[in-house]
Amino acid sequence: MTLRVMVLIAFVSAAAASSAGAQTNDNPFGFGTTLAGFAGGTVDGDGPAPAAGLELGWEIAPRLAIEGTTLWTAPGDGRHEFSVVIGPKFNFRPGRRQVPFVTAGAGMYRATFDAGAAPVPEFYAARMTDTASPHTFDDFVASVGGGAEFFVHTHWAVRPDVRVLMVAGDSNLRWITAVGVHVAYHFEHHHVAD
Repeated sequence: MTLRVMVLIAFVSAAAASSAGAQTNDNPFGFGTTLAGFAGGTVDGDGPAPAAGLELGWEIAPRLAIEGTTLWTAPGDGRHEFSVVIGPKFNFRPGRRQVPFVTAGAGMYRATFDAGAAPVPEFYAARMTDTASPHTFDDFVASVGGGAEFFVHTHWAVRPDVRVLMVAGDSNLRWITAVGVHVAYHFEHHHVAD
């Protein structure tokens, strides 16, 4: 069921990207589509882990974009985590070479643990009631964060950011901090001032 939802989100995102991509380059507000790759890491109560992800966004106003973000982590042997979040991104100084922003979102967080996986966070260990393997948990996640986008070209930007994810399951919360750098491609030409 969850795989079907993720595939549906991918198709809807691709459709939005193609319709946004048809916008003209002479749009004075720079509306359009962005695609970004992410590399960095996450940290929670169990320590750090490498992370990677993809992001698809649609700039609908100079100060507002809607972005869908995926994040993959593999903290240890037999442990895999994946999230999908969608939400707004608010730009504070659009049209500049450096654009500070804040972002928020909500979505799904999936954690999978094979038999004997180590370490298993207490958030999940307390919910493992049987010996079947692998154990998979699908939980609600909300995120907030911020950073800055640095345009190195009218289409390319580097975007360091920090996000805090709150995973909710069985009346408990797990806090995860994600830190990294996005390399973003803006399909429409952006006029940037110094």
